[in-house]
Amino acid sequence: MCRSLVSIVIVLSLLLAGCASNYRVVEIPQREADMYPDSQTRDGLTIAIDEMRGSTRAQQYFGANLIRAGILPVSIIVSNHGEQRVAIKPADILLQRGRDIVDPVPLQTVIAIAQDQRVFLRKRTRESVESFFRSIAFTETVLQPNETYQGVMFFSNPRPRRRDDRYFSVWSLFEQGGPRMRVAVTEMDSQDRVHFGPFSLAAPQSSRSWARWAAFERY
Repeated sequence: MCRSLVSIVIVLSLLLAGCASNYRVVEIPQREADMYPDSQTRDGLTIAIDEMRGSTRAQQYFGANLIRAGILPVSIIVSNHGEQRVAIKPADILLQRGRDIVDPVPLQTVIAIAQDQRVFLRKRTRESVESFFRSIAFTETVLQPNETYQGVMFFSNPRPRRRDDRYFSVWSLFEQGGPRMRVAVTEMDSQDRVHFGPFSLAAPQSSRSWARWAAFERY
């Protein structure tokens, strides 16, 4: 009886080992900021915004469908072609939706979501996934002249709430527009602040805008 139980445990262990998920990602391309269509240049500095709102891109670059999980990855690219050193940090990046401020999703939360989308990840693989996300996350940095830095920030990507009756909807008369991002860069020698934006971000997929649908409570 004990021998049979041991055999079952061994078989299950082998099956679980064989089902271990592979976690594959494609390296995010490293380009100069002025190569992106959504970019601005001031005082020798260029800032570009690349929002990865498509599920396919999110799956390709992050190994998980973050869009489906309500997370919007945004890549911020900074190219310094001026004569001064410049500094930038996550607190210098602001995302607004109407008058509301959209705070970044904590990186540990994003990592947990990515890990949980893959079953049977080995401990070593889970650690590799965490290390990968920390390596691509936007962090405080100082750029020398002719240097470029790129990092990703993750924001909440909510779907519009709808009434239970899918055949009834209310359209807002006053369009607030989609979310907008502003970026500030500090010139190290002069301590001057150079501001960029607002950059317009698109609405979530499968919705016409962030503010178009209004929801009603039941009476």
